[in-house]
Amino acid sequence: MKKVTIGLSVALTLGTALATTLQTSSAERKTIWNGVYTDAQATTGQPIYEEFCRGCHGVNLEGGASQGAPPLRGEKFMENWREDNLGSLFTKIRTTMPRRDSKVLTDGEALHLVAYILRANEFPTGFELTHNVLSATQIERKDGPKPLPNYSVVQVVGCLTPDGDNWTLTMAGQPSRNRNSEKATGEDLKAAAGAPLGTLTFRLQNFAMLGAFQTEVHKGHKMLAKGALIRQASGDRISLTELEMVSPTCAP
Repeated sequence: MKKVTIGLSVALTLGTALATTLQTSSAERKTIWNGVYTDAQATTGQPIYEEFCRGCHGVNLEGGASQGAPPLRGEKFMENWREDNLGSLFTKIRTTMPRRDSKVLTDGEALHLVAYILRANEFPTGFELTHNVLSATQIERKDGPKPLPNYSVVQVVGCLTPDGDNWTLTMAGQPSRNRNSEKATGEDLKAAAGAPLGTLTFRLQNFAMLGAFQTEVHKGHKMLAKGALIRQASGDRISLTELEMVSPTCAP
């Protein structure tokens, strides 16, 4: 009886571990193609869009040149938002829209607007969109992620290294979209300190934007760089808007 009990306990433990692994794996790789919103949510979002967004972004979400409002559907929308996540889109809507109205959108209204935008782009419906899956859901093309477009505003972590008269970020990881123009917080820097290094190199330019930044002081330090990604045949560059030390060493 003891052996049976132990065997049953092990089986239950393994079953629980397998279920947890599957749930974690599913949460780790979710995209807009996995059906992350419902048609009912999009329908609720439509009148919100028509009241507060249509004046700038157009009847069919095509964007408005005169208002400088970008398209919210189609190829330009995908290029503007791919390789980012729904959390960034939600935050953009929730904190900056509508620009010409005293109205402040609620979390629920912003969530329904995200669902409406997803339906307008003909992404599949499925489960109900909730706040806890926004940041875990990637915006990407159906055939998978691609390198970020030229001039994307990004952030990347690497090692500040001299290269003749220039400075580079070596051992850098993959750059990621950066929608936040605010200066990095202590929490941001802590997260960057724990970010893994990589094999990429970016030449850094536009140090004038940083004021009296002392490059020599940070030689060999692990740094968080923010700016525009400039792709060139001679090597990719970052036109800096911010450069912060996250660790005094680049050792693994």
